[in-house]
Amino acid sequence: MRNKLFIEGLCTFFLCAGSILTPSPIPIAALLCALIYLGGPISGAHYNPAVSLAFRLRRRMGSPAMAAYIGVQFAAALAAAVVVGLIAGHDADHTKGAVEALGDSPYAGVWASSAVEILGTFLLGLVILMVATSRLSVGNSYFGVAIALTVLGFEGTFTEFNPTLNPAVTLGSAFHGIASALFGETGGVEALFKEGIYLAKMAPRLLIDMMAQFGGGALAAFTFRVLFPEDR
Repeated sequence: MRNKLFIEGLCTFFLCAGSILTPSPIPIAALLCALIYLGGPISGAHYNPAVSLAFRLRRRMGSPAMAAYIGVQFAAALAAAVVVGLIAGHDADHTKGAVEALGDSPYAGVWASSAVEILGTFLLGLVILMVATSRLSVGNSYFGVAIALTVLGFEGTFTEFNPTLNPAVTLGSAFHGIASALFGETGGVEALFKEGIYLAKMAPRLLIDMMAQFGGGALAAFTFRVLFPEDR
């Protein structure tokens, strides 16, 4: 279990760091593909709490293992936010945008974005369960490519909604502003305070997005079990 958790943490860290640094789905999908082939034989290459939930509901892991995976994934996401904040520094424009957004409702467009997160995480989870757990595709070597292309295709199609399909990435991206203000050379305490206020206001929206992602993962597992009840 130690090696599995180490790989989950390491690869989730790099996935979250890449997602924070670039909005483009192309490098994220490429990085994800490489990380899947790195960690697949060891941990199963979840790197996503919603995927770990899908594996649990698919009965491919127990509840203690799922809890350990999710804990490590969230910890890695926060570590990625801190490290990227330390390396990239403080973005004054981000803080300015956060202040300007304080007057907006955190629930603006929430139904559309939640629907996109549910659909995307459902599709991603179903693809992962098919290529990584189904006896119909046992022994295949294309699992990493299939999963990465799913992320690339869906995030590229729904770019305007900025989907992450991953609660860990959502968490890491949310805390990046605070981390960058904490380690930045400009802004100081004032920027940290403003970023904190913005995060507190957006917290309910972030929780809704994360619950939508978990819901998509759960829906993928139940769909798989309904379609293939004989596949244990």
